[in-house]
Amino acid sequence: MAQTSRRQEARKIASLGLAAWVLLLPIALVSLGIWQTQRAAETLEHARRSSAELSTTLAQVKNIAASDPTAILTFQGAGEPTSLAALVAVSQIEAALSQADEELEISQIRRPLVWGTIGGAVLAFFGGALGLMAAGISGIRARASQRQLIASFQRLRSLLPFILATVVIGFSIGVISATLFEAVSMGLWADFTTGSAKLFAVAVVLAVIAAYSAFMALRGLKDVFALFTPEPLVAAGHVIEETEAPELWRFVRSLAGRQHALLPDTIIVGLGQGFFATESQLRLWPEDRLVTGRSLYLPAAYLDLLDQAEIAAIIGHELAHFSGEDTTYSQQFTPIYAGLWRALAALGRAVLYPAVKLGFHAMQRFDHAVAHWSRLREFDADRSGSLLATPADAASALIRTGIIAPAVAYVLQRASAGPDDTGSDDAWPDLVAQTTELVTTNGWSDPMPLLGDRQPHPTDSHPPTIQRISALGVEIGDDLLRRAMRQPEPGARSFADDLFSDWAGLCRLLSKDFIDDARMMRDRRREVLEKVVAGASQETVVYDNVKPMIWTMVIVAMIFAGFGLTVVFLSGQLGLGYDEFAQSLIAAITAVGAVTSLLYAAFLYRSAARPLMVLTPDALLASRLDKPVAWTDVAGYAVYASSRFALRLWLNQDAPVPKKHWRAIDSKIDRRQRIITLGALGIKGMKAADFSALVGRYHEAAYARQELAAAMLHPSRDASADETAGKY
Repeated sequence: MAQTSRRQEARKIASLGLAAWVLLLPIALVSLGIWQTQRAAETLEHARRSSAELSTTLAQVKNIAASDPTAILTFQGAGEPTSLAALVAVSQIEAALSQADEELEISQIRRPLVWGTIGGAVLAFFGGALGLMAAGISGIRARASQRQLIASFQRLRSLLPFILATVVIGFSIGVISATLFEAVSMGLWADFTTGSAKLFAVAVVLAVIAAYSAFMALRGLKDVFALFTPEPLVAAGHVIEETEAPELWRFVRSLAGRQHALLPDTIIVGLGQGFFATESQLRLWPEDRLVTGRSLYLPAAYLDLLDQAEIAAIIGHELAHFSGEDTTYSQQFTPIYAGLWRALAALGRAVLYPAVKLGFHAMQRFDHAVAHWSRLREFDADRSGSLLATPADAASALIRTGIIAPAVAYVLQRASAGPDDTGSDDAWPDLVAQTTELVTTNGWSDPMPLLGDRQPHPTDSHPPTIQRISALGVEIGDDLLRRAMRQPEPGARSFADDLFSDWAGLCRLLSKDFIDDARMMRDRRREVLEKVVAGASQETVVYDNVKPMIWTMVIVAMIFAGFGLTVVFLSGQLGLGYDEFAQSLIAAITAVGAVTSLLYAAFLYRSAARPLMVLTPDALLASRLDKPVAWTDVAGYAVYASSRFALRLWLNQDAPVPKKHWRAIDSKIDRRQRIITLGALGIKGMKAADFSALVGRYHEAAYARQELAAAMLHPSRDASADETAGKY
């Protein structure tokens, strides 16, 4: 109950946040536009009135000045009356008229910007409101039926880019117009100083940045249509032609006929963990072959450990996805739905934040419906598969595939890290046989913790296994667990042997492909590690950047000395008269200050010759610490250069913590948090970012060297019971 309450509270907060970004922010922008409208109207009216009054006054004063240039005229302003000669008054009125005309021109420029602010905000508001309404209606309709889910999503995905574009364009126009309005308004300030000019420049720069962000956002939105195109799924395996496994095709054809399902166009066998059926394009390696149409994927290790009834229930489950609305769902919805999620994630950095929030909200409205129909599809497919055997067989298959998965993962992981000692085709191990031997020798993992897991699938999510068994009407008792956890009989043929003409040969071929790929990945990894190690193979000595501080201390000493001498020799002018005590006190203080500054400068000069740190391939030697810090003892690091320069190291839990020297007042050791902070004035000849990159190279190189050494010393492994017991 508490978790549900927290979840509901989180949803409410998220909804309020969305409303604030999508609705309240445009309303605030409209309010700003209305305020700007009032200011623009008042300024424009004042500028027009001032221009007209000054024009009339100027004409009158010019007439007076033409007849009597020395006439004294009195003008009543906001303060006291001012008297000026006629000729002087003409020049001042002309200057004021010029300023009034400039203000009138600025006011006329500002007025259209107001409508840009309001219009952009209104456009963003209606775009956001339309998006929220469309997402809400689509989400409600999507729960009515699976067909309605597809139809609603098709409509939303067509509208969403235009809705997001509307929000982006609206916000961009509104923000740019509001910013330019305020920037132009600075020209009306009576005290337009250098600081005002800087503010004007900042406002213009902000407007340019907003315009550029809008351009990038719209360009990114244009790519949304392209990102809808589904990408092929990637899987490892081999296409099984009917000539290679006639019994398999006959078996699958029989199952499809019994449940009136469509036959797959392609059957693929690989070492992947999990059965699946798909109508999406599938790219197979190592052949780099593009497979289209209905594809059925069968994992070899599972086939070797399941019996005929269990395999029939599983394949029947997968074939059920080729019938009814599942075909349309898998072809028209699942890939495009995933593609749109990828599109929004890719646009997250380019599109304005309110548009991103709206896009993700629209997609999340579908998530509950997608999960709902996905659960029902899996339950229906389970029931359909159980009709080809029994519900107990289907339940046993669900449990058995769950406990097979850890064994398969263990064997494949060992093969990925195994030695490169296979010199011929005959030497290639059979990873499928190793998996069977592993469980034959060591038994199974405890199935109960695995009942809450979900079966792996490249596109869909499955309900937890325990819910699927419950939906079949089967009780998880001793009989079911005994059947699901039966041991393979040593030397006995599996059902897979009867389905394939050369089952052992196919398993060796799949194993060879997997090990070849693992070897290639290890080689690439080794090349990368060796390159990283080579980048930090020599030691680097860095020194404290004391030179700026030395010059600072010298200047401070000169200031102290100059002040002291001034007080002593110019005491009368400073008002100290002949107060010898005051003169002596000031002289003593300034002398102490000057000497202290010079002594500190001398100390820094002497310390400049000593290395601050020595970065070796194995460790960091710091003058502040009593012993080196091994790079492999450092979990993370950071370089700070804002208020003061410092290198901070986070140590691993089992790493020894050094002590710092008592004189290192700018450094700190936090033993409880296992943090070392090494302070400095800076790094000589190096910026903070460059020093951080240097530390990173040594840190990464040490871990790379450790990984390479472990790979060189890694013992050869086999599938013996002594080594594998209890590890998977």
